[in-house]
Amino acid sequence: LGVSLIEQGIKLGIPTTLLDIQYRMNHKIMQFSNAQFYEGKLTAHESVSEQSLVSDTHETIEFIDTAGCGYTETKDESGGILNLGEVELIQKRIAEIELDEISVGIISPYRRQVSLIEESIIKQNKNAQTIDSFQGQEKDLIIVSLVRSNENGIIGFLKDYRRMNVALTRAKKKLIIIGDSATIGNDTFYKNLLDYIETQGTYRSAWEYMY
Repeated sequence: LGVSLIEQGIKLGIPTTLLDIQYRMNHKIMQFSNAQFYEGKLTAHESVSEQSLVSDTHETIEFIDTAGCGYTETKDESGGILNLGEVELIQKRIAEIELDEISVGIISPYRRQVSLIEESIIKQNKNAQTIDSFQGQEKDLIIVSLVRSNENGIIGFLKDYRRMNVALTRAKKKLIIIGDSATIGNDTFYKNLLDYIETQGTYRSAWEYMY
């Protein structure tokens, strides 16, 4: 199951064509996944390449780092993993953005976290779903809650990089990722993501929201 049907076809010599122009997202949102998964062959169409949220002052791809903030993951009675601190942070970050004219999606790999977001945040113009449920959709603003924050660097579902690629490529104008760099940073994929955002995006600390 780790090899897709398309990959199997390529190995068998079936002719394939790469659709190398994407019409969804700002080029900075695209570029990390482009380098990681598509050998840098994708380009953003000029109609979307520079699109962004007019009401937001930060770069189109943004990471809010919860390391050292005490936003530790927990489990509910059924074993579902959640992170209340990240939910509170999402609330505070959304409050800074003018939402009247934009579509918003909130994504997490963890079903229990999605349920918590629905209970705490969701209003008429926002929706929260797991990554699998969000496939095929797109929104102007996407917020990704990574959830995992522990002393052992265990990242669980986050190890499914293809699934994470789906989450990172749903945004059209703005992508905000919330997570703990101390937990995810030892993984090569996420270290590369953090490095990319430090050079091409906005890298912030959750400490900004704790006062």
